[in-house]
Amino acid sequence: MLWALVAFAMVASSPGPGAATPATPARVHSSQLTSQPTPKPVSAARVSTSEDAAAERELLELANRDRRESGAPPLRVDESLTAAARAHAQLMVANAQLEHQFSGEPSLRQRIAHVSALRLDRAGENIAYDSSPAGAEQAFMHSPPHRRNLLDRGFNVAGIAAIRSHGRLYVVQDFGHEISTHTVAQTRELVSHAVNDVRRQAGLIALSQYAPPKLDDAVCSMAQQGLPNARLLQTAYDNRRIITYTQSRPEILPQGALNLLHDRAVRQFAVGSCYARNTTYPSGTYWVAILLY
Repeated sequence: MLWALVAFAMVASSPGPGAATPATPARVHSSQLTSQPTPKPVSAARVSTSEDAAAERELLELANRDRRESGAPPLRVDESLTAAARAHAQLMVANAQLEHQFSGEPSLRQRIAHVSALRLDRAGENIAYDSSPAGAEQAFMHSPPHRRNLLDRGFNVAGIAAIRSHGRLYVVQDFGHEISTHTVAQTRELVSHAVNDVRRQAGLIALSQYAPPKLDDAVCSMAQQGLPNARLLQTAYDNRRIITYTQSRPEILPQGALNLLHDRAVRQFAVGSCYARNTTYPSGTYWVAILLY
């Protein structure tokens, strides 16, 4: 029996958080269906199982073979993602059932963020049980949602768990898209180039850059409150037009910023940024504020 969750995105290119869109699980190989017990929130640490490192290596080799044949780049294994996948596989074994989220268990994004420092803007998961790695891979490739996850060119990192229990090989594949890591200064430079590119393309003069005090700190405070809301900055930076947004690629400006940057009366700008995690963005995202003068 096989279940799938189509990859979800957490990328916001406009003010406010992006949307997570989970897909409806898809069941295949109906001839293998058996009655299952009701899932129970069992701690993985209390389950006696046998992790199969050789099967995990084979599953990675098979996945990268299929990705290579489809023109997708290979996946890099990350130990923190593997730890997240193994913890979930232990729960599937404990409950003798395939589920993407058991009662009391965090969501995929949250459980990855709990054990991983990776900066991810997308994640996806495949789960299955079969008698062998090759059988699980074949089942994934014959199920459209699993195949989409497996061959997704946007995923560049993965964690794969394989655990044997009572004649079954339980498999969890956790995929992610790791984004570039920028310092505050690098983020400011990326956004600044984007701002003046907009001005140049519109035939307008370049803006001079200003550095108001503690703007980065103010953006981090805004991130802690969980909303890229310009009003949160108005008290400290009044009489300014303020643009705020979240993005995994901070150089991508929201449409609202483009409209304001076309104003011929604008002469100066300032950029503040902060990379932060919260419940909406468990793996983090870039929070950006642009002040126009």
